Amino acid sequence: MLSGVFSPLGILASLLVLGALVLATLFQLKRRQRAAWEAFAKSHGLSIADRRMEVQGRYQGRTLLLATGKRGASSKKRHTVTVLRLDLEGALPAALLLEHERPEDKIPGAATPREEALGDAELDAAFQVEGLAPEARPIILDPGVRQRLLGLKGHRRVSIKGGWLQVEQRGVPASAAALEALLRAPHDLARAVTEAAPATNAVEASPHAEASRMDEELPGSEHA
Repeated sequence: MLSGVFSPLGILASLLVLGALVLATLFQLKRRQRAAWEAFAKSHGLSIADRRMEVQGRYQGRTLLLATGKRGASSKKRHTVTVLRLDLEGALPAALLLEHERPEDKIPGAATPREEALGDAELDAAFQVEGLAPEARPIILDPGVRQRLLGLKGHRRVSIKGGWLQVEQRGVPASAAALEALLRAPHDLARAVTEAAPATNAVEASPHAEASRMDEELPGSEHA
């Protein structure tokens, strides 16, 4: 009886069953993810793409883009990430680049931004800074902004670039509660930044400008 199990046909049949189970599991996971993203979008009046895991619109008064994409230079290291982008509403100069990336996620040979000191030892150890304008420094060093920036260090990648806050995490949330949790800390940081900025810094971007900036440097949304 065991000889039949370990025969070439038996091994092939076992592999086919295993493959079918894996595909069924992945299909169910994709369905749960899609349902969660649709529920999240509906509850906040956001729009979701028909064929991509991509949500955008105004979330609690702030322009948001939430999407999935692929990272990794090789097929073995390739993985899915969830990317959140929040508009900082002109509170920080567009030329500012503030970036944190976990060492294990850095791409070998990737260019490292020129370092400029913020004057805060903990922030300078955690973030690479470029294009630091004088008016940006007090906003970043504001106690509420500083605390929330340091609180995001556990994410795969965090950056402020072109007037947007972008946060990445590995994997794809499969529940509305997980999506809410993903947004909570970054949204608190974005709010702290706009509150710390002088009122004259804030600008309201046109819908066309918002759309064009949101499309920049996305990781390539994967199909749902």
